[in-house]
Amino acid sequence: MARILVTLLGKAVANYKSATYVFEDKNTRTSRFFGLELAKQVKPDQLVILGTTGSMWDNLLLETELSHRTDLEQALLNIGEAAQQDRVEQATLNQLAIELSNTLNLPCRLSLIPYGRTQLEQTQTLEQLVGFFASGDTAILDISHGLRHLPMLVQQSSLLLQTLKNVQIEAIYYGALELSQESLTPVMRLDGLLEIDRWSEALYYYDRTGDYAAFADLLAQSGFSKHAVDCLKDAAFFEQTNNIHKAWVKLRQFLTMLKSEEALCSPHARLFLPALKKRFAWVSQQNPKQRQVAVAWLALDNGNLLRATLYGFEAFITQLTEQAGGDIDNHDARNTAKENYECTNGQKKSNKRCEHNLPSPNWEHYVLLRSIRNQLAHSSTHTHQEVKKAVASRVVLSETLQSIFKTLIPRRTV
Repeated sequence: MARILVTLLGKAVANYKSATYVFEDKNTRTSRFFGLELAKQVKPDQLVILGTTGSMWDNLLLETELSHRTDLEQALLNIGEAAQQDRVEQATLNQLAIELSNTLNLPCRLSLIPYGRTQLEQTQTLEQLVGFFASGDTAILDISHGLRHLPMLVQQSSLLLQTLKNVQIEAIYYGALELSQESLTPVMRLDGLLEIDRWSEALYYYDRTGDYAAFADLLAQSGFSKHAVDCLKDAAFFEQTNNIHKAWVKLRQFLTMLKSEEALCSPHARLFLPALKKRFAWVSQQNPKQRQVAVAWLALDNGNLLRATLYGFEAFITQLTEQAGGDIDNHDARNTAKENYECTNGQKKSNKRCEHNLPSPNWEHYVLLRSIRNQLAHSSTHTHQEVKKAVASRVVLSETLQSIFKTLIPRRTV
């Protein structure tokens, strides 16, 4: 697993100004090309320099000890002329990369990328960036130089690297020449912006699944205590195992700790805490059983039909249990409420005496939901024709569940 530094090179209009860069540790380094000094500062295992056919490759190389090599004078003149004419070739860069590697005592790759004028060219650049890394590598990214739209592509590549290659982003650097004061140029770290991306992804995932665990790792990384994070994980576990009351208790505990630990978390995380609290508002605004109904509808809205079916069925049993005055988290109480409902509506169980009343208006919907649940949970092939029809199509199953839910567990708003 390698630590790879990727830096950009701008177009050959004029050479960059020399600047004295100040790093976090107060160390200073002076150069026209920030990426070269950054390599000395962070000591990567490999340096990748990206530029176009018109980038100032000659000026970059002349900034190194290669400028003293008489045997390379013509090669450097040739690449300078090619850059001015916007026709630098990859084969030339490959040869000079060998010389640069020897000079810096660091494996180097000089690679041409498109200008990014079109979506296709932008995608090609992203593919190239991702291709430099293997699974488990670490990336250090520098966006100081290059065309102005390229930093955005580099930032997007960091998201792809994490998702597609399991690459850790160690840092994103920017040598802020425009913020120079007293001949010193600050070096900025921008990798904190990745935390914003991760929070956005977590919120999106939660909104589609209702799974609290989406926030667990982010909260841990943002400075929240293990106890607080464990409470959130436990809430997710209890909800997934249909223990809605314990989920409610654990989530209340988490929100209490959130208030006391909020000031200790990272600034980026604090941006998202109001949105997090809003999504957990059901704890104070709803009875725990209503959460089950909400999760069933959420799964249905997002096309998770198995989860919707299972939660929808359990939500109705919860309602029956509550109506009977039973403990909604007690298995026996839930089973008794279910059997009594089935018995009362004409499905007599063995060794039970039931009164035969007119079936409830909800009865047919209940029977259909129960049959669909059994079909999906047990993959039964011997079932009623109406159930076979419902589960044969995504659209039909979704519409069927919509109709059932409207009758058995009407949607509630927080």
